[in-house]
Amino acid sequence: MKIVIYTQDSCTYCNSAKREFETRGWKYTSHNIKHPDNYSNLKEMLPEVRTVPQIWIDDAHIGGYDELLEWIPSNA
Repeated sequence: MKIVIYTQDSCTYCNSAKREFETRGWKYTSHNIKHPDNYSNLKEMLPEVRTVPQIWIDDAHIGGYDELLEWIPSNA
């Protein structure tokens, strides 16, 4: 499983999503949007995005933390 998450510092939902991955033993790649390249990449993929986290699993965009919780029961 390939997991990519875009986050920012002091983001409760970002931390909760990462904790969810860690609890399940899932490896993930995290990109903090405070770095301009990460922010640019996120805006290129999702021009209208206004919130983080933004999560992709196996190259499918899941969305944020609430969408992750909806995705898990039928896919994990």
